Amino acid sequence: MSASTTSAPLHAGTLESATAHRFGLLAVVLALTSATAVVGGVLWPEPSGGGETYAYADIADGRELWWGLLTGLAICGILGTMLQAIAALYLVRHRGSTWATIGAALLIIGIIVQGVGAAGWATAYFFPTDPALEPTAGHQAFEAVNDNIGYIFAVMITGAALAILGQIAQAVGLIRAKVVPVWIPVGLMTSILTFLVPGNGLVGLITALPMAVSACALGWYAYRRASAGVVRSWQ
Repeated sequence: MSASTTSAPLHAGTLESATAHRFGLLAVVLALTSATAVVGGVLWPEPSGGGETYAYADIADGRELWWGLLTGLAICGILGTMLQAIAALYLVRHRGSTWATIGAALLIIGIIVQGVGAAGWATAYFFPTDPALEPTAGHQAFEAVNDNIGYIFAVMITGAALAILGQIAQAVGLIRAKVVPVWIPVGLMTSILTFLVPGNGLVGLITALPMAVSACALGWYAYRRASAGVVRSWQ
């Protein structure tokens, strides 16, 4: 009898410690993916002819950077957004939980679809710019990609639209639950700007920074709750 009564609290304490460690790891990875998004926004290349498509010359000299940037951003975007959704679901338990759940589902589905499109775009431009190809053949293949770019953009835009809806729903859930300061969900919604106003340099920094700071803060509050086991209401 005494052995079972003693082991119960120890078991509970072990579970709480494991949860805190897991959310500590979540917060660290979320911070890293958020920092990557900021760097990606600054490094994002600008098409020489304007618009959304790039010319052969825009990619040929930096094809490795192009492929690495888009593929890396796709991976970090998927990972970071999924962790953000998990953190919000963990924090929002009662009021606002329906909004947070819908938001998490839309965010996860949307970012996966968008990430697939971005990685496909990176690959579609990477191979035609291979210097081992005969220049004329490379240019023709590149133009063929641009002529059919709508297939890639359709995937990316669909994913982005779902992610935007999910971000809004998640923000409503967080605001209703009052488990974090209101500036965090508001800051997370600035990620919508990265879909609507793509840019590099200063513009990329301005659009990505508030989202990154808010995502880091959300991870921190999830870790803090996991460590303390208490929810504080933010009026």
